[in-house]
Amino acid sequence: MTLQDLTYIGDLVAAAGVVASLVYLSIQIRRNESTTRAATTQELLSKSIEILLTHDKDSALIKAETGESLTDIEKALLDRSHFALFSHFNNAYHQNLSGKLDEEIWDMFNARILKNVRKMPEFDLWWNKYSENFTETFREYIESMLPGN
Repeated sequence: MTLQDLTYIGDLVAAAGVVASLVYLSIQIRRNESTTRAATTQELLSKSIEILLTHDKDSALIKAETGESLTDIEKALLDRSHFALFSHFNNAYHQNLSGKLDEEIWDMFNARILKNVRKMPEFDLWWNKYSENFTETFREYIESMLPGN
């Protein structure tokens, strides 16, 4: 075996090492993406549950949903409740844009957002009042759902 043969063998071993490293790295990246998606999904779903459970029978949201009249203070609390909910939706929207949500989870959030936009009394008035507090891309997304768009 000549020195040149040994050089070729060394080059082959080095190339095999690079390929193995790349395969290992791609596996680790996929695992990390999966872990990130699972953590993001868990965080968003936990926050959804938390938001839902903060409303008891006397909350402004429950009163509004059942058609009871609201005091000025309850109207302000209802605005805050909607603001918290849409801040949560803003987060889910951007997690989806960054690829951190599975398609099925995003579809669920998308349906919730659409439902809230449609069922919230006088949503357009509320949105005009608070929309500047959300990201521009989320505002565009919400406004694309409004009647006439």
